[in-house]
Amino acid sequence: MVRLIEPTYFPPISHWKFIKSKDLLWSINSRYNKQTLTNRTYIDSANGELMLTVPIKHSGKNQPRVLSDIKLDLSSDWKKNHFKSIKICYQSSPFYEFYEDDIISFFNLDYENLYDLNLKSIKMVCNWLKIKMPEDIYNKKDKYDFKIHDLTHMSNCKRTSYLKQKKYNQTFETNNGFINDLSVIDLIFNCGPNSIDYF
Repeated sequence: MVRLIEPTYFPPISHWKFIKSKDLLWSINSRYNKQTLTNRTYIDSANGELMLTVPIKHSGKNQPRVLSDIKLDLSSDWKKNHFKSIKICYQSSPFYEFYEDDIISFFNLDYENLYDLNLKSIKMVCNWLKIKMPEDIYNKKDKYDFKIHDLTHMSNCKRTSYLKQKKYNQTFETNNGFINDLSVIDLIFNCGPNSIDYF
């Protein structure tokens, strides 16, 4: 069986048990839903959970769009703001300094499409964890000789915090308690190479 999942922006930890498997297809032609994990991620801050949202261009029409159609809104300096938020939240975490150069490079690149941004964020994390990133894109016009398990609902939701996971030490746990299923970068900046043991 092959899993079908939408690429999200620095996906939550719960997505990674599927991403690290070999049997996965990326869905970039499924319907895009607003205010979902597709263009947002959640990190830990001194004041609790912080949502980082990637701004997108709105078509002005009420017609349904698919993920591959979604363009980024480049009128705001969102990359600078996201980097600043990540640095402030994680610069005191045990492993942030090992990954900061990659994070800086990531936010210095230019992106036009949301799915491209999302896939590049996933590829960077795969490189950190030394796992092979699945690269096949699902095309519903193609015929597959295997069963496909559709997991696109995991991306088309506002939050997946109900999924319980193995606990690890978080930067602001003393203030906030443990926050479940944050972005994978929260896990990596706190656990480094051992992060893969938590998927």
